[in-house]
Amino acid sequence: MFKKPSFWIALFCIALFCFLFRNVDLAKLGTAILHYNYVWLFPALVIYLAGYIIRGYRWVVLLSPVKKCTFKSLFPTLIIGFMANNILPARAGELVRAHLNGTKEKISRSASLATIILERIFDGLTMIVILTIALQFGNLPKNGLSTGFQTAIHLAPYVFGSLFLILFLLVLFKEKTTQLINLIIGFLPKKLQGPLGNIAHTFIDGLHILKSAKESFIVLLTSVAAWSCEFSAYYLLAFGMNIAPTYMTFLSAGLLMAIVNLAILIPNAPGGIGLFEFVGQQLLIGYGLDGDTALGFMLLLHFMVLVPITLMGFYFTTRENLSLGAISKETEKAKTSKQTAPAMKKRGKK
Repeated sequence: MFKKPSFWIALFCIALFCFLFRNVDLAKLGTAILHYNYVWLFPALVIYLAGYIIRGYRWVVLLSPVKKCTFKSLFPTLIIGFMANNILPARAGELVRAHLNGTKEKISRSASLATIILERIFDGLTMIVILTIALQFGNLPKNGLSTGFQTAIHLAPYVFGSLFLILFLLVLFKEKTTQLINLIIGFLPKKLQGPLGNIAHTFIDGLHILKSAKESFIVLLTSVAAWSCEFSAYYLLAFGMNIAPTYMTFLSAGLLMAIVNLAILIPNAPGGIGLFEFVGQQLLIGYGLDGDTALGFMLLLHFMVLVPITLMGFYFTTRENLSLGAISKETEKAKTSKQTAPAMKKRGKK
């Protein structure tokens, strides 16, 4: 039991929630949630989901050097991947999406995974842009940001900038990169050289879009648009609890979104449950909001972020005749082997 990751993840969630609720007035928390004006939930949810439509078109562009795929074909796989991120630990949904897309579109899973990694890097760069604008022109928390937050903010541009530069250099000097990969793989056992060579080379092919300035710019624009939809939804949702605009301006909603999403990049529970609420609550307390109301808002916000996408993912999983158990099993195989797992098999319709 103690060797299973699920045990430690569950223990982490319990500990984090105990810490989160240690000084909470449950009556006040319940009042804040029950008296929320749910009229604001609908426009917030519409704008939030629009961000996923934009992400779908972004993936079409990212995959275009590998294969011309359609939005209609990619969108269900995209949502299933995000659903898996919400219910599986360690962002396993990225592997799930690569497996499913490779099978569905009959392309390399490592090339698919490369485009997903590119997504995350563009997301990180976009988050840094939004964070910088919010810090420069928005109102900062009255109590200031903690040392940990400040350190993360200062390090993030270097982390994502370095990753982007490395991937760009891999594509720019593809011939040299290929030679280096072949040299390294040459030291491995013969039975591993072929499979690992194919994975490495097709992974680089999946990064090919970086050679096109026009398409890279489109990906950056769609990334900015998708995340702008997300923090706009945060802002609208805050009106229902009378947090906006008194405690949360449009730009501070961008700051909140950037900080909570950067925080949950570290290994944590599925969907960032617990950590998302804690980091957001601390930031809102810095703006002068009481802790109970801040926690109530973060719980409602996380509900909007997780539940609709998870339900849509379940719907598309059923529509695509897939088994969640099989998805989870294949993901575990991928983690164990340190390479993309074999093709996902669809269940036959009963």
